[in-house]
Amino acid sequence: MVRTWLAYFAALISTFVFFLCYKMWVAWYCLIILLAVPVFAFILAVIAAVTLRFKTEAPVICTIGKPAYIKFTLEGFASFFSYCTIKTAVTDHMAGGTKKSVIKISDSGVTKIPLDTKHCGAYTYKMSKLYISDLLGFFKFTKFLNKDMDFIVKPVPEMPGYMPDVYGFKAKNLRKSHKPNSEIYDIRDYQLGDPVKSIHWKMSAKKDKILVKEPLEEYGGHSRVILKLSDDRDILDLHLGQVLFTSRFYLDHETAHIIRVIPPDSKEVAFNVESETDLQRALNQILHMRIPEEAFQKEDGADEKSLEEEPLNEQVSAEEAYAN
Repeated sequence: MVRTWLAYFAALISTFVFFLCYKMWVAWYCLIILLAVPVFAFILAVIAAVTLRFKTEAPVICTIGKPAYIKFTLEGFASFFSYCTIKTAVTDHMAGGTKKSVIKISDSGVTKIPLDTKHCGAYTYKMSKLYISDLLGFFKFTKFLNKDMDFIVKPVPEMPGYMPDVYGFKAKNLRKSHKPNSEIYDIRDYQLGDPVKSIHWKMSAKKDKILVKEPLEEYGGHSRVILKLSDDRDILDLHLGQVLFTSRFYLDHETAHIIRVIPPDSKEVAFNVESETDLQRALNQILHMRIPEEAFQKEDGADEKSLEEEPLNEQVSAEEAYAN
């Protein structure tokens, strides 16, 4: 805009000198037209700013590596008699950084702003200001948008180095069942309030005391999928894909499990997953987590030792699966 005004004043001075020297109707018309140019440009810029209308369309969930766009549409005189640019800022919640840029709206009034889907994560796209300037660049008006859009770049399921063995997650322990009828049961002494149907008549007659059947059921412990956060986004993307694959594999085999996220500098976070809804909720929270500045520096032997020494609940009978 400064260059436009400098060029305009240079042309105005030259035209005025020409008018003083020539003093004919041509010089007069040139001077009048040149003086009217800023006024005309100002009127067009005001009309464009007043009649401006805009709308946006953006995806909520994207897939890593696939193109995705925010469609920004301008309506009114702004798309025909002015130049429009948008001041934007994209925040990566996992990396913790913000990238600012200024994007020009196309002459047709419709612009597709590309989204960064190179890495998994949660992002906030903020449109703070819209600049409207006339075609010649004399004036610029600012319209505050303050429009935020959140979107998530989800991972693609990746098969881990080995397939999980669901045989290890079959029930191996017994616990009290709330079902009245069960093929598996325990025998105990009669207590006040026990239903008559639960009395084991044959065993009671043999032991000469009232004994009842206590129904039991088999159960298995939770399998665990471990995710270690890393500052290497390519490795983290791979691990997230492996976690997604493994978790869905367990859900397909009706195996409840726990996803454990282990940051190097804070306490681990665990998510219980029993359905696809639980998985999507856990994945959404993981993608909003701040990744560490440095990856784990532990040796593989130290990792294995720490996992072996980790106490387990005595009722947990499932094997562990790791997405490393």
